[in-house]
Amino acid sequence: MSVRVTFLGSGNAFAAGGRAHACILIEHDGGTLLLDCGGASLPAITRRADPGRIDAIAVTHLHGDHFGGIPFLMDEQRWNGRTRPLAIGGPPSLRRRLDQVAAGFGMDFTDLRFEWQVVVLGAEPAMLAGAGVTAHPVRHSSDAEPHGLRVRAGGKLIAYSGDATWTKDLVDLADGADLFISECTWFSKRDPVHLNAMDLEEHGKDLRARRVVLTHLGAEALAHRAELPYEAADDGTVLEL
Repeated sequence: MSVRVTFLGSGNAFAAGGRAHACILIEHDGGTLLLDCGGASLPAITRRADPGRIDAIAVTHLHGDHFGGIPFLMDEQRWNGRTRPLAIGGPPSLRRRLDQVAAGFGMDFTDLRFEWQVVVLGAEPAMLAGAGVTAHPVRHSSDAEPHGLRVRAGGKLIAYSGDATWTKDLVDLADGADLFISECTWFSKRDPVHLNAMDLEEHGKDLRARRVVLTHLGAEALAHRAELPYEAADDGTVLEL
């Protein structure tokens, strides 16, 4: 059973290099799942995918470049007549924050023709779009309720850091993954809440994943792209697992 991973958005919060916000599409025989859906995601989604085929969204944390595009996606689906359900998984405060953001954008989701639900992700697998999704600790801005994701779909295991600085938690997160998707905001700059390429190079020997691909690239990382320790995704990069 094949699994296709498409990087719809591979940029950081400031859209360095003109990249869209974090948004990764996973397609397998059991369904279609988004990992994150940042504020600038909808144009990237409509450019390369059918929003109507998205069954679920798994959110790593509550920063706008990772979940702020969900209200726009839901509103787009409202006006395109969606009737199939949409499941959204993420941190404990996700539903409250979605309601706040939608209200701020002038969107009312009380009369949608499709059912939608928000589930809290944790150590026990939640079924989203036919995939088993678990949440695991990472170190990032604590008020954003961050976690990394492990996704089992189509016989493959995909691990995704979300936003995180280096800790042993990332070794555990990536353990045994067919694909570990890691943020790499910086090349060498130290940041208490984001990874840089030097940390990934130093600790890479500890990552027990078959393949590592970098995303969430900032301007400094892009300026040193040829020196990055792993392959880097672009908007539109497609991987077949």
